[in-house]
Amino acid sequence: LRSSYVKVGEVLTEEMFEELVRHLEAHDFEGMERLRRFWTEEYRDRQLVSGFLKDRMIGGKRLASMPDRITNTIHAADGQVVFRPTAINCYAGEFESKAAWWAHWQHFMFETKVQVLGRRGGPGPPKLVCHLLEKIPRERYPDVTAEEEAHSLALQTLCLAIFDAILIHILHAVAPSSWQALRRTICDALYKNKEEQTLAILTRTYPTAAVIFLQEVAASFVDKFRARDMYKKYFVLLPGQMDGKRDQNSIILASRSHFDEASARDITDEVLGAIPAVAKTLPKEVSAKMEKGDLTAAVLDGKDKNKYLLVSFHGDTNGLATRPVVAAVDQIAREKYSDHVLVCGLDANTYREHSPHYQGVMNFHDFISERGLGSCWGAKPNPLNATTCNARTYLQPQLNKAVGRHNLILNADKNLKDWIIFYANQTSATDAAKDNTGRKAYIEEMVFPTLDFPSDHGVVSATLTISPGRGAQ
Repeated sequence: LRSSYVKVGEVLTEEMFEELVRHLEAHDFEGMERLRRFWTEEYRDRQLVSGFLKDRMIGGKRLASMPDRITNTIHAADGQVVFRPTAINCYAGEFESKAAWWAHWQHFMFETKVQVLGRRGGPGPPKLVCHLLEKIPRERYPDVTAEEEAHSLALQTLCLAIFDAILIHILHAVAPSSWQALRRTICDALYKNKEEQTLAILTRTYPTAAVIFLQEVAASFVDKFRARDMYKKYFVLLPGQMDGKRDQNSIILASRSHFDEASARDITDEVLGAIPAVAKTLPKEVSAKMEKGDLTAAVLDGKDKNKYLLVSFHGDTNGLATRPVVAAVDQIAREKYSDHVLVCGLDANTYREHSPHYQGVMNFHDFISERGLGSCWGAKPNPLNATTCNARTYLQPQLNKAVGRHNLILNADKNLKDWIIFYANQTSATDAAKDNTGRKAYIEEMVFPTLDFPSDHGVVSATLTISPGRGAQ
């Protein structure tokens, strides 16, 4: 493929770059002089594949993936879904040429206004898509330099334009007549029907669950859930601050036969308020940085006469925020809700090996054990007992996670990332299981999501028994 030797400046041309700068200036983006230097000194002369797509630092700094996360698929407050013109989503239009794509892309970023959900779940003010972008904090992504952080809004926009332009160029080069039809087929299976598939699996396979913890949930899923018969059996607990930009929220579905909806009270802000202080007591590699929507915590009464504290949490990619969040939950539970039974469902993003950059399984297990917490994985979790097995292609913006076809299983993200935790003196767990088929079965070394299972994390389930004196099962 000759694209391996084409330079970025041949795909995103000088004329296109200057158009981009004019748009940024017109919309009050700062640092155009520095952006020109980034362009000429850092990006313009890179080769498409080896210099950009395979550059792990671009992925690590989130220069393309952060703006993609915000703009790829926007769920507007009125229920409409708006897609960025790119090769990696379900944008409905056709790209007859690079020029046609570029015209659509500019219109989307700089002329399209959207209204997303605000912090409390209501519609926020209409904004141009380009104004949805947020600075990339160096505190959370330490590979980002101070200069890149200061100019990260404009730099993200540039890297996103480069990334999209490269993919359009390559796909038009290798499969000009077929790639767009193939994209539509994949979108139908993995995106358009994802929420319906998820609800079908929960309804069909887990109809008797007392509590269901979900992470990275779009607001539209909540609306669809409330319109289904399942809503007659479960009520939904939402985060104190819904994430309307990334549209990825942690939620809890609580069984009406087990819990009293009228008693439910959100305490997410109490937990969030405790995180900065507890983080200071932990090793310096942990992160206290949280995204809106990543955490939901609520107290409510059970119909078994127990009081409950339920928590759903989605950890950052490397799991470095997981320990501070759990420590904060532990502190709040002990200080304010010691008479409540604690149950947490976590996408903890834990890994086989622990390091300053990745939260390890056994390190996390030891951490919760010191606080009197147990998990569905028992007294000695097996770090090889993976709940994920996914391998990203280069047709996605987290380039540092891309895996070549020949190393699909060897280099796949196979880690035990998902946990159910509780106080060991309150609760015990049996029948812990995982599922990547939607049929209460887990096929080892099968890459997922699949056309039948829409998540990149397996379902983790367990039977929890409340200790004697704390109530019934």
